[in-house]
Amino acid sequence: MKHAIALVLTVALCGVALGAGAATEQLSVTGYNVVTKLAEKVPLPNGGTIMVGGEGHSSIVNDKTGEQTSQWCNSDAWPDEKGAPTAFVGHCSIFYDNGDVLWISVTGTTNDKPLTWTVIGGTGKYAGATGGGTSKVVSQRGDVYAETYKATGTLTTK
Repeated sequence: MKHAIALVLTVALCGVALGAGAATEQLSVTGYNVVTKLAEKVPLPNGGTIMVGGEGHSSIVNDKTGEQTSQWCNSDAWPDEKGAPTAFVGHCSIFYDNGDVLWISVTGTTNDKPLTWTVIGGTGKYAGATGGGTSKVVSQRGDVYAETYKATGTLTTK
């Protein structure tokens, strides 16, 4: 379950480290995620469970420009009977050194498929921004609390 939470958090969260002016950018970033708060297991009336309130932080590096950003994410996951995640949802705030913030949502269905991220707005340069893409874990640390992921997609600023 820790891996599921980290995957969501990482995600995409990604669209994230950009450098640039108004227009559409192709993004390719590498993220280094750490779980900062484990999700709480909440029983559902139907006998299932949901994992709520997971949190994580990623340091994101733009593969093209080297720009670095800081990303904080919150997420929920729905595990199967064995505890493996089957669905994820989350949102992230990506902070740039100049003070601008980009907000994204993240969704996914399994650990073996990329998560999808969608730009939902921001401040400064990212006010009214749109775009999205995918993110996939490429390396998991042995303690399952940290991982490396790659994310690609587009970002359009006004």
